[in-house]
Amino acid sequence: MQNLIVPAASQLQLSPTLEINEAVEAVRAQGRKFVHLGFGEATFPIQEKVLAVHAQYSRSTSYMPVAGLRALRQSIAQFNSTRLGLDISADQVVVAPGSKVLLFALFDVLQGDVLLPRPSWVSYEPQVKHANKRLFWVETDEEDRHTITKQALEDSYEAAIVAGGNPRIMLINSPSNPTGQTFSAENMKVVVDFCNVKQVLLISDEIYSDINFDGESSSASPLQQADSGVPSALIVMTGGLSKTYSAGGWRVGYAICPKSEAGDQLLRVLLAYASECWSAASSPSQHAAVEAFSTSEHMNQYRKSVSKLHALCTTRLYEGLLALGLRVAKPSGAFYVYPSFQPYAAQLARIGIRTSSELSKWLVNTCGIAALPGSAFGEEDEGRIGGRFRLRMATSYLYFANQEERYEKGYDLLEAAAQGREIHLPMLDEALSALAAAVDRLKAV
Repeated sequence: MQNLIVPAASQLQLSPTLEINEAVEAVRAQGRKFVHLGFGEATFPIQEKVLAVHAQYSRSTSYMPVAGLRALRQSIAQFNSTRLGLDISADQVVVAPGSKVLLFALFDVLQGDVLLPRPSWVSYEPQVKHANKRLFWVETDEEDRHTITKQALEDSYEAAIVAGGNPRIMLINSPSNPTGQTFSAENMKVVVDFCNVKQVLLISDEIYSDINFDGESSSASPLQQADSGVPSALIVMTGGLSKTYSAGGWRVGYAICPKSEAGDQLLRVLLAYASECWSAASSPSQHAAVEAFSTSEHMNQYRKSVSKLHALCTTRLYEGLLALGLRVAKPSGAFYVYPSFQPYAAQLARIGIRTSSELSKWLVNTCGIAALPGSAFGEEDEGRIGGRFRLRMATSYLYFANQEERYEKGYDLLEAAAQGREIHLPMLDEALSALAAAVDRLKAV
């Protein structure tokens, strides 16, 4: 039979995050109980006024402007100007049906190969390869699997050059999926300085920027380096509605292009690309997003409550994993922990487990726990010790048993988090018990 698929597309597989979610749902349909730590979908109730606006515009079915609703672009610009202390214009903003497609488009239209921290979100690597670019990993700290040194950047860049590559793009994600770590301002400066010296365009995926555990309203951004006299001509930032606002299914994302001649050129190309690809994000979702990204008191409070509740649950999971003897760094943002089962490598070997993928399957089949293997994020099973037997665990499904609970209990839960009241999370307790039982199984080997 004739091969119908182009080589780049033939390498694509179902995203591991979506694959594990579908696998868990299939198991649950059989009546089996499961601890789902595998899918990073935010599940808090959407803020009431945002819901009301979406309902108000539910009959709005016309195409929106390719760049996005003007009022939404203004809202996004004002929101990011406020959180970063910068002057961002609506004319720099492009809206799309999710930031995922914007990242795909950026890889498609920009020149050069890509530097990517190891580990990184599962979709970056396939997007890079589908754009017929080469990917070169930047090694991260052995413990937190996030911090990047100047030496690591130089090593990756030089390896790319020696291999005949043309490294012109770098992507970072902070707070990070999968690690739950954030870049300090100092570490961010190391990355930005490197990119400026090497003339590498930096893409900053800031989809989790508001879910920050240190009490600040937002994590550090490379765009803030402009205040230090570092030119920001080669920085593109992306964000969206899916994580802080628990509205992944509404599909609203954005990119902010540099305020420069190069940025204007990129903006024109992205709009042309969008006009031939996705046309526009949905009308009701865009209108609702105007309200979501507003800097009104009620939206600022919602963002703070969301961040506090994620911090509480994710930190508790981290503390439980640490008590079980796993190698894990304390998370500082998003809703992930990234433990390593390396301390139990000998026990795992005795039951024939030598890779993070095999460990993930064992947890699913034997212990009723879903977590994504580190190999899905670029970790090498025979690579650095710090990257071995890693699993990404998401806390976002540990609040509500179903959609009804989400709205029956969710607002009270967010209010309790905002007021610092004691919060009991039964599904988190179940997850910790299941993980303790899994470790006990290993200890008994």
